[in-house]
Amino acid sequence: MVIDEVRQREDVRRIQKAVQQPQQGQWTNWDSAIQRSLTWKDIWQMAPLRISFLIRSVYDLLPSNANLVRWGKKDDPTCPLCHDRQTTEHVLSSCKVALSQGRYTWRHNRVLQELASVISTAKGQSNPPSANFTIFTTEGGARKWCGRSNTASNQRKGLLDGCDDWEVSADLPEWDKHPEVIRRTTLMPDIVIHSPSTQQVIMVELTVPYESRMEQAHTYKKEKYLDLTKELEESGYRAKIMPIEIGARGFAGSSAYDLLSKLSISGNKRTKALKLLAETAENSSRWIWCRRNEQLLHKE
Repeated sequence: MVIDEVRQREDVRRIQKAVQQPQQGQWTNWDSAIQRSLTWKDIWQMAPLRISFLIRSVYDLLPSNANLVRWGKKDDPTCPLCHDRQTTEHVLSSCKVALSQGRYTWRHNRVLQELASVISTAKGQSNPPSANFTIFTTEGGARKWCGRSNTASNQRKGLLDGCDDWEVSADLPEWDKHPEVIRRTTLMPDIVIHSPSTQQVIMVELTVPYESRMEQAHTYKKEKYLDLTKELEESGYRAKIMPIEIGARGFAGSSAYDLLSKLSISGNKRTKALKLLAETAENSSRWIWCRRNEQLLHKE
């Protein structure tokens, strides 16, 4: 109890001090980001450059040109790619040239691949043993859950409860195409979970924004797919759009936690999934950072 009390008091003091720092304390405004905890085991296994990037990006202490000018190390704060002011936020999420070269799309798709795999496999693993679910892959790559449920499983009020023919598709080359009901529209969600027998559609839309813009990104994606949701409902479908955010610096949004919970992915499986998504975004952003001054992009 004494240790908990001391830790709580120190956390309050740390936050109070951070709030007074306009640059290093920006993380205090990440209302939608989940706190990321690193164990000693995690730290010992991390490469020094990765630890450095993670800590310095959170406190905005990376050597961007804007910071180098502030520290008296350089005279020009502009980005060599687009000639706007080069800050950490600019490099990781706002450079127009990086966007046109596909750097942010590449990072988004790497996180999307992991998210799609988590969704497509975790359902069968997280059901109660008595539910007797199996997973198989249909021609083209779509994942389908098949089996029978019982009274025990029906008591779990998840989005996927009540039917056993859910199929998962993703807007990625190696995955199967979305169902026809989605393909005939003008929008293409990142992930579609579809039940043909019950005419249900769950659309998952991923964004990898700067952590301070998570709420803005969530609202934008929600409004973007509002008309499609209504269109599907008018066609007789039960439709739901679920935007989620994984921050560019490796902090999962609360929306990602909510999505996994509603898909019956909980406990240790949810913790591992969120860690995987966060680390994928962080590693991809570190790659983007290391090439922030390169005019041409070469990806293997």
